[in-house]
Amino acid sequence: MEYSKTLSLVLDIAKRFSSRGAGWSQQSTVLAEVATQVPDAQRNLRAQQLILTCWHDLFRLGQLSWGYNIDNPDAPFFHVPESDVERDRRR
Repeated sequence: MEYSKTLSLVLDIAKRFSSRGAGWSQQSTVLAEVATQVPDAQRNLRAQQLILTCWHDLFRLGQLSWGYNIDNPDAPFFHVPESDVERDRRR
């Protein structure tokens, strides 16, 4: 699977799971689901590392942020931050 498709898949699953609450907004939960949807990821180290690269790139790019709430402020919990436009509207 190519990088851009994997990145999109990881983000889509992260967004879907994040909307379900803190129990679903965890790194291992998302990565396990992604691995079921990437061909041969369970046995293929390159596929697993591609998934991990995409996961970490989403944080680096600002698409995901660590922590779900004040009670769960760090990894493995995450949230999908609002866009700049959405944040500006709330002021």
